[in-house]
Parts: sequence; structure tokens; C-alpha cells
Amino acid sequence: MKIRSLIAIVLALLEQFGAVVDAESALDKYEEMVELEGGEFWKGTDADNAKEGEYPAVFTSVGPFKINKYPVTNYHFRKFVREQNYKTTAEEFGWSFVFEDFVSEEVKAGVTEKLPNAEWWLPVQRAYWRQPEGKGSSIQNRLNYPAVHISYLDADAYCKWKGLRLPTDEEWEFAARGGLSKKTYPWGSKYEKKRMNIWQGKFPKENKALDGYAGVAPVDAFEPQNKYGMYDMVGNVWEWTSTTFTPGGEGAGVKYTLRGGSFVDSSDGSFNHPARTSTKMGNEPDAGSNNIGFRCAADVSDEEDGKDEL
Repeated sequence: MKIRSLIAIVLALLEQFGAVVDAESALDKYEEMVELEGGEFWKGTDADNAKEGEYPAVFTSVGPFKINKYPVTNYHFRKFVREQNYKTTAEEFGWSFVFEDFVSEEVKAGVTEKLPNAEWWLPVQRAYWRQPEGKGSSIQNRLNYPAVHISYLDADAYCKWKGLRLPTDEEWEFAARGGLSKKTYPWGSKYEKKRMNIWQGKFPKENKALDGYAGVAPVDAFEPQNKYGMYDMVGNVWEWTSTTFTPGGEGAGVKYTLRGGSFVDSSDGSFNHPARTSTKMGNEPDAGSNNIGFRCAADVSDEEDGKDEL
């Protein structure tokens, strides 16, 4: 091979490598956090269609804290897995739940059991964060999408690895409300179809995808949902918090609170959950599906907020 040809090949490879590095560096913004002073606010709702745990509205408060502006992405979760050689709960189980619309016919053929009264959720073998829809699927072109099939255990492990923690239920809702009081959505009282990723149509067979997405969307597919600059708080994927979920009393096991609703939820609660700032449900710490993700939070120290006294 001629020297000039070899040089050309090397330069082309370096250029390609540089492009990859630049593209991945651009993904670092998804780790940004917003620092909030906290304060008093109305949490929950008194709406007639309120679900368990949402009602009644209560006046409460939170202290200063920081929280991720975006859900944790596939790109950043991949870093964690590689460095820690971490195996998620879904990988240990060997399967996870996937909404039927995103499962190939080949994979569907291998599903022998379905959930009672929720047959659209299929237990798919080898479905986990890296293969969101099971065998043959990939995150290769979805590095800026939220990591899904994430259990509470996985989310807690990731946040601790980052030196952070999961937000509390109260912190999550304070951040979602963006300083607005008793509003249905992070941006106000009126539903806007292109502000969040939810189901639009007759569930479960018709999804008009008027917001532009039928399934999971990139974490910044929509503009910030409130004046705090928070992305994706409502819709797209449910998010874990560190707060246990016991509105109906103690059950057989501990459940943790999930917030925000997902791409299978509705604007008004006519099916599944109404996707709004007060939306919540509980689930077991090892639960996962292709509509469950998370974001991290952190305390604000006296040094950071300038309150330390010398």
C-alpha cells in the first residue's frame, strides 16, 4: 500500500473518531442539574378522577435540593454499566415487560403468558435497557432516550455511583410544578398535545401519536415543561423516587413511588393514568418495563448555597 493511501486512511479514521467523540460530548448536557431553593407548595390534587396516592391536595414544603433536568439517558446509564460491570434486575430475571406495539412478531410468538386485565404488556425474554424491545432491538440510535426497564434497585445504584440519590416524592413534584400552584400540568392548566409524550387515540389499539411519538421519545423531544427548565417530567416514562408508596396501608411488600406517567397514559384519565404533575403510582423495587426510567437528585450543602458561617 502506498504511503499516501495509508495516510489518507489514517486521517479518515481520525476524522471519524473525532466526529464520534464530538457527538458523544454533546450528550453530556443531559447530566445538567437545576438547583432549587425549595419552599412551601400544594402537593397532590382534589380532582374527581384522582388516583390512589394523588389525593387530597396537601400544603407541604421541601428544603433546597438539586435535580437532573433530564431523565437519565441510555448514554449515561451505559457508562455506569461499563464501569461497574453492573447487571440490571431485568437481566437477572431474563425478561421484562414491553408494550405489545413495539414487540416483533417473532418475539410475540414466544410469549406464552399475559397480564390479567393488561394483556398489552408482554413479558419479553431478554428485554432490558440495552434491548428495549427484546431480541433484535438496540439503543444504538437512542443514546439520548431515557434508559428504561430500570428497577428501583437499578436507579438507586446508578444515583449512588454518581454521588447522588433519587429524589423524594415531594422534591419530584416541587420540581415538576415549576413554581405554579395547583395547576394540572407543569406549564399550566391547559392540556397541550405537543408538550409531553402520551397516548392520543383509543387505547390500546389506536395511537394517533399527535405529539410525534408512539413509544418512548428522546429526553429533549419537547421544550422544557416549566420555568425551572425541567424536561420530560410528565409523560414519556415513569420515574422512580425514594419515597415508599403506602396510601392504602401496608401491603405484602414495600413499594416505591413512581411519578409522571408515560407514553401509554392519557391527558384526562379516561384510560390508564392521567399524565399530570400529581400523577403517581407504587411498584415493587424490582419491577421494570419499557416505560420506567428515573432521574437523580442531591442535597444542597451550606457551602453550595452560601449559608455556611465562618
